Amino acid sequence: MMHMEHRLAQTQTQRLMLTQKMQQALQILQLSGLELDQYIQQELEQNPVLEQVVKEPEQLPETQAPPEPQVSDGTNTFESEPFDLDAYSRQLNDGHIEGTDLSRNVDTQARREYYENSITKAESFSSLLLTQLRLATEDPRTLAIGERIIGDIDRRGYFTAPLEEVALEMDEPVEEVERVLRIIQRFEPTGVGARDVVECLLLQIAVEYPDEPELKVLVEQHLEELERRQIPKIAKAMGIKPERVEELKDLLSKLNPWPGHEYSSDPPQYVTPEVVVEKVDDEYVVYLSDETLPELRINQDYRKMIRGGKVTGDEKKYIRDKVESAKWLIRNIQQRQQTILRITRAIVEVQRDFLDRGVEYIKPLTLQEIADKVGVHEATVSRTTRGKYVQTPQGLFELKYFFSPGLRKDSGGEQSSKSVQSIIQKIIADEDKSKPLSDQKIALMLQAQGLNIARRTVAKYREGLGILPTSLRKEY
Repeated sequence: MMHMEHRLAQTQTQRLMLTQKMQQALQILQLSGLELDQYIQQELEQNPVLEQVVKEPEQLPETQAPPEPQVSDGTNTFESEPFDLDAYSRQLNDGHIEGTDLSRNVDTQARREYYENSITKAESFSSLLLTQLRLATEDPRTLAIGERIIGDIDRRGYFTAPLEEVALEMDEPVEEVERVLRIIQRFEPTGVGARDVVECLLLQIAVEYPDEPELKVLVEQHLEELERRQIPKIAKAMGIKPERVEELKDLLSKLNPWPGHEYSSDPPQYVTPEVVVEKVDDEYVVYLSDETLPELRINQDYRKMIRGGKVTGDEKKYIRDKVESAKWLIRNIQQRQQTILRITRAIVEVQRDFLDRGVEYIKPLTLQEIADKVGVHEATVSRTTRGKYVQTPQGLFELKYFFSPGLRKDSGGEQSSKSVQSIIQKIIADEDKSKPLSDQKIALMLQAQGLNIARRTVAKYREGLGILPTSLRKEY
């Protein structure tokens, strides 16, 4: 016989609560310099105790690196300890978050308003995609992931980031990121969000020629042969007549392998580096640029109002809350800047050959390698390197540019995929334009240099560089 009864039981569990201060720290870390400046301006408008310091320009000696910019709160110490962002990142990726869904990308509405306010008269490619995203869903989770994906869609219309990297940064399953990518791949222009030319064409075929299954087979299995005009070979493999292959080829020619190019007249985006790397006495000096962010402090008049006793209890609480909010903003900005600096220094240590000699000498590098060197979580490195730019002797680069997988060499070492892309670009630039090199020939040339690389990999890198296939590069 079953007995039912009520009992009170006490259990102890360990949970991580994502407070508003933690939320702000994560948001500030992942914002680009432009986005952070916008965020700071909003805070200056909303918090009366926060003010911007007007700095006088200083003349620095030519041999002296500019000092790291400091933000001041007008006091000597904080009443609270700063939020340990990296400790939180470790728990975020290894543990469990409780609360009101704050583990998602924060302040989604504020970010959407920022994008809306940033649209110029001629709607940009990214703005077009963001508008369609907002029409497609109102789910905050989907919107946050979608905004992140759109941030990595290049001018060709291709999604260029690994799904795993986005999933790590957003603290989401890879399957969820792929689900949102599939939503974006239904947007206009047709083919947007593809990861390579084959996927791009297949997305367009599904819309433009849904009743042409042979066209799908042609793209999936015979695109390389089609570029080399091997019509009889394709016809035999597909079990169709050569005339039918020509018909399919004509249909294919009406599709656009780079759907984003019709929006290539976007207004120029001006980028200000947040970090500068300079060579001084054979050593590379890394310092933060003082041109990107305003210097902030707390207005002391409000502290005097509290000490003077001329305010009511409610007014005193209001002022104290605003002072505390200003302190945390300043502290979180400081922590962001120092995290950027530490990670950039670690990257410079690994990529010295690149700084000395150029892109062909960039080394393979992963987020985890830098995370281990700096002593932070991999997710912290991912958030820090996205959207932040560094000025180097070799030019201006986004920090995430320095991360790329390696290709195995016959000597036993590895060579960065970006280095290989640079070599491919140089080979094609120097080729005989009347007899352009095929992807297979380029692969053989690289293999002769000791690089184990397949033809498909060459084609992928060539497409990523925006270089046309062999048949379209020929000049008569």
